[in-house]
Amino acid sequence: MEKRLDHLLSPIRIGSLELANRVVMPAMGTALGNEDSTVSEANLAYMKRRAQSGAGLIITEITEVHPLGAVAPHCLGVWDDRFIPGLRQLADVVHDQGGKIALQLHHTGRENYLLQRKKQAIGPSAVPSFIFGFLGAPREMTLDDIKETLAAFGAAARRAKTAGFDAVELHGAHGYLLMQFLSAHSNKRTDQYGGDFRGRSRFTIECIEEVRRQVGKDYPVSLRISGDECIKNGYTIEDMVTVVPDFVRAGVDVINVSFGTHGNPEVNNDTPNPSAPVEFESGFKAHLARKIKAVVDVPVISVGRYTDPFAMDEVIARGDADMIAVARQHLADPDFLKNAREGHPEDTLECLACNQGCIERLSLEQLPIRCAMNPQTGQELLYPKGPAPISRNVWVVGSGPGGLTAAFEAHASDIKSFFSNASRK
Repeated sequence: MEKRLDHLLSPIRIGSLELANRVVMPAMGTALGNEDSTVSEANLAYMKRRAQSGAGLIITEITEVHPLGAVAPHCLGVWDDRFIPGLRQLADVVHDQGGKIALQLHHTGRENYLLQRKKQAIGPSAVPSFIFGFLGAPREMTLDDIKETLAAFGAAARRAKTAGFDAVELHGAHGYLLMQFLSAHSNKRTDQYGGDFRGRSRFTIECIEEVRRQVGKDYPVSLRISGDECIKNGYTIEDMVTVVPDFVRAGVDVINVSFGTHGNPEVNNDTPNPSAPVEFESGFKAHLARKIKAVVDVPVISVGRYTDPFAMDEVIARGDADMIAVARQHLADPDFLKNAREGHPEDTLECLACNQGCIERLSLEQLPIRCAMNPQTGQELLYPKGPAPISRNVWVVGSGPGGLTAAFEAHASDIKSFFSNASRK
């Protein structure tokens, strides 16, 4: 039976925005920005290559809405108008490739090593981070802090619209500030922003409302959530389905359903974070999206180690989700969707889910993004287009994925044509 991509390649609307297909590149940190949190040439080159995948929607890496929410100097900022020119270039790069792009709005809250060291980190309550707790607890946010932060999210969304982005996404997942308010582990407040799960959801709802007020009723707004905290005594998908309709009523046009929190110390039988290693099958968290989809009437995005477009199509076909988020595969081989469309999916370099260059390198070594399968990732400015003007003999030391890819690069003027020819012999 011939495999088809009819569902994955069908168009879909997010509010007023029409997308050509159901593939989403979700936010992934790169540490490619300038030291002043502005967009760099490396950011532009990286994003241009990712946009060539043909995904219906590209979502930027996290952009910080407030200096007290900035995770690292090389992360992009959107807390001031001075960031708009660079962000406009980023949007233009994707538009020039025929794509659509959303800016992800982010605040670290307590999950901030640099600010914790300076005793400047803030959070819903003065509860130490699972990871950075050895540095002490964050300062509990006052009502004035909350008001200022909500305004910062709204102003950031307005700047995104001014810069030409097609949508914005609020980062309410993975243990950062919005999720810190949702979690009973980090939110011990007794005022209107604490208490039961519905009370703890108030900050997120007001954030959505402020963003909607700033961008108008027709501008698309996405919310990324962790559908399940995946932690002992944490909130579950059964809790989340009770408040997601409130998020939609507040102004959300699409729900991006991820999972897990920042530094889970105790986990259940599932993986503790969305960067699942190789032993987890594609789409292993699709059931979370399905449960959210059952209670809302807006599109729902599924996350979970997706690499094969045909498997993605099946998830949509059976009604588990409306769209599929494909993160690390966009790093390993941005041509995965084009290869499947054109009938030679075997040419795709599949992500190993090794997490070395895209997760460990950034989080542990504070270095820019790389990929074990694709040496061009994060180094797009260094790679010339076409064959070298002068032929040379080179030694490649090492026969792992990176070494083999380097050898193929050296052998062929275009790695894709070499693999394509090799696969047909």
